[in-house]
Amino acid sequence: MFTLAHLSDIHLSPMPRAKRRHLLSKRMLGYVNWHRGRKYVHRREILDILTRDLIERKPDHIAVTGDLVNLGLPDEFVRAAEWLHHLGPPARVTAIPGNHDAYVRLHPGRGTGHWQPYMRSNAAGEKLVPTPPTLFPFVRRFGDIAIVALSSAIPTMPFIAAGKVGSLQRGLLTEALSRLGREGLFRVVLIHHPPLPGQASWHRGLRDAGRTTKVLRQNGAELVLHGHNHEQTILELDTVSGPAIVVGVPSASEAVEGRVPAARYNEYCIARNGSGWRVEMVGRSVAAAPEHVWESERRVLREQ
Repeated sequence: MFTLAHLSDIHLSPMPRAKRRHLLSKRMLGYVNWHRGRKYVHRREILDILTRDLIERKPDHIAVTGDLVNLGLPDEFVRAAEWLHHLGPPARVTAIPGNHDAYVRLHPGRGTGHWQPYMRSNAAGEKLVPTPPTLFPFVRRFGDIAIVALSSAIPTMPFIAAGKVGSLQRGLLTEALSRLGREGLFRVVLIHHPPLPGQASWHRGLRDAGRTTKVLRQNGAELVLHGHNHEQTILELDTVSGPAIVVGVPSASEAVEGRVPAARYNEYCIARNGSGWRVEMVGRSVAAAPEHVWESERRVLREQ
């Protein structure tokens, strides 16, 4: 059995001090919104409680599907790299960027380049699916499990949080899923934005959701994990190889009064079941007063 933990939308706080030149962009609006209320929504102490529980449970691997930072400030990427290091070594943690990680255009060396050890294939994945010069999608293989990591993070105009996979990634995703399917592997696709049409509004959604869904349908996948919407959702997508389970997870740092669960991560227990697979999901959420982590959901998602 392989255990995979999934968390997303970290929105690491506290916010580092922004220099005036850093706010001469889309960041200005985000900076105002943060100090008007978002800093009370995304709380570091909530994230720390949740990640401490995750680390203590010692899953085989951890997937982080984006939005580690808030405004794309250079110091935020450095702090997020430190947080990833605390979560685990690159061999046990896979990360992909979200729209907040592409808030403005940055040279990779000042942005997500700090996370590069967590955003590249391992030797077993590279042997099956070589990483393209564009770096995404990359593949990590752990025995019978293959993680296919996409990037939907693109810089956008103010008030827009949309994403896009793009034709190049979709073509490479087609090849990767097909190859991994022929190998009989359990394919886990990581993406920040919800991948199915209608899961998010135009200004927040995946611009090429229809085309991306078509690739999944025609080539197959067993599990698709995403964030972005800050809510727990479970959907099924019919594919050529059977149903793909598409799961969105709430933010790992969100603390909204009256919302249960607010902060959460999911853990997946994946095992072969005859000629198919069994997947059980366990939701781990932060409860208030006193704050602690509890099992908020347990469900078998797949048993075939």
